[in-house]
Amino acid sequence: MTRSGPPGSELEIVEDDHEETVPPEAEGLASTIFLIVAIALLLLAPMATQSQPEGRGWYLAPVAWPLVSLGMAAIAGLVLAWGFLRDLGRSQDRTAFLSQAGWAFGGSAQAIEYALYFCVYLAAVSWLGFGIATLIFLVFVTWRAGLRGRKWVLTACCVTAGIVLVFRVGIGLWFPLAPVFELLPDWLGNTLGTFL
Repeated sequence: MTRSGPPGSELEIVEDDHEETVPPEAEGLASTIFLIVAIALLLLAPMATQSQPEGRGWYLAPVAWPLVSLGMAAIAGLVLAWGFLRDLGRSQDRTAFLSQAGWAFGGSAQAIEYALYFCVYLAAVSWLGFGIATLIFLVFVTWRAGLRGRKWVLTACCVTAGIVLVFRVGIGLWFPLAPVFELLPDWLGNTLGTFL
């Protein structure tokens, strides 16, 4: 191996040999959440798939393998979830217990928070219209991120106008008239509704 500088100046590769130990409370919380998701998907699977083809075996039904795999996931999650709920009930200090359980999500709390804001935004589009919901969402998210002041409100307004132009003019995507515009006089609601 050749060196390009004096001895000791090259970058050293340091390997991290220790692994993080996952607290059992965090495993239990994660498995409880996955169990709830698996059960919800098990309940939705028959409605989300097509019916079984005539004269074919059960294993060819579109719902068969999702039911098998989700059923196995639910059974596996049930074991850890049962232990988690039992330990939660027996815990002397529930705050410390839930704090340890929160380790399962690490630093994802903020990502989950913003994902929930986006879900609310998607629901608001059908009630307030695309333009108004987008403006409220962008102003709120920039404010929540700590970007406050007139400059950021103006930036959110400009970005909203750009997004509306791209969708309305560039792509030609139009949404139905939002219910909020039905509260206005017809001429005003129809005029604003076509743009917002």
